[in-house]
Parts: sequence; C-alpha cells; structure tokens
Amino acid sequence: ILQMGPHIEKRISPCSTFKITLSLIGYDADVLIDEFTPTWDFKNGYDDWLPAWRAPQTPKSWMQYSCVWYSKVLSLELGLGKIQNYLTAMEYGNQDMSGGLAEPGPNDPAWINSSLAISPREQIEFIQRMLLGKLPLSSNAVAMTRTLLFKEEIPAGWRLFGKTGWSGSDIGKDGKTLEHSWFVGWIE
Repeated sequence: ILQMGPHIEKRISPCSTFKITLSLIGYDADVLIDEFTPTWDFKNGYDDWLPAWRAPQTPKSWMQYSCVWYSKVLSLELGLGKIQNYLTAMEYGNQDMSGGLAEPGPNDPAWINSSLAISPREQIEFIQRMLLGKLPLSSNAVAMTRTLLFKEEIPAGWRLFGKTGWSGSDIGKDGKTLEHSWFVGWIE
C-alpha cells in the first residue's frame, strides 16, 4: 500500500462512498436485483439538491448521480440490524451505526457526518478485500457493485472504477466549517 499524507489513519465520515457498501449489502440481501431493479420513484420532500435526483432512480442512476434519497430508501429496506451485522462481518471502519437511518429528506443517516467513520487506509483495505473476494458476500454482490462503479476507459486499455464522496458540514473545534472529499476506487 502506498502511504501518503498525515491523515491516512484518521477516521472521518464516508459520506457517499458508503454507497459502495450499501450496494454490496443490497445485492447480497437480494434487495437490489440488477442495474435497473428496483426502480424507486422520487417523492416530494425527498432530498432534491440535484435535478437528476428529482426522477425515478435505479441502482445504476443511484450510483451515477450519487442520489442520497435512494441510499436512504435502500437502507430502510435493509433495516438497521441487517446493515449493522454486515458492517461487523466486513469490519467496515468503526462499524458505528448509532447515528441511525433516516427517511428521505433533511435528516442525515449514520454515514453522513454522524457516527459511522472510516480512515483512508481502511477504505483501501476494504476495497482490496472486496476485489480479492475476501468479504463475506456473494460473488454476485461484488460483480454487480463493480458494474455500478465503472467510471470510464482510460488510455492504454485501463479501466477506472470508483465512487466520490463529499462533506461540507463538518464543524471543527474552532467553529469553522471543514470540508472533506473522497475518491475511493481502483484501476484495472
């Protein structure tokens, strides 16, 4: 593992990179079926920060547009107990879901600036275990999640996979708003 930066061990909110984990759990638990099933409809009151979110979403569009309300609906379908069991079995970050789940709308769930946290090193190790088939999940869950995470073909036949995450509402000890961004992924 290439080690860069002084914060490789610092745990912070996974934000939208948690969609990788929700996808794995969703496919393993048979809530997510393929790239287009289930399709869930947008409803008034749902998170609607981006125009693309104000439409029906599929697993593919959920990942492509990083649709927060789809993550919330999926997490409610799975249930807190099931998600907690998977996080423990997969040794994901601090495994702390005490921040709870949230209905689509203004409240944040455990993975957005709440109780769940993971370090850059843990993100790397999690992705490595996923790619090596060392997570307690079906091969279909990993294959479908890989499909959703494909970004683009890059020069010399390489393929880029990954997921972004962003937070602009962490408040530091000095009272200033802190931002952090993620790109969790790999190339093949």
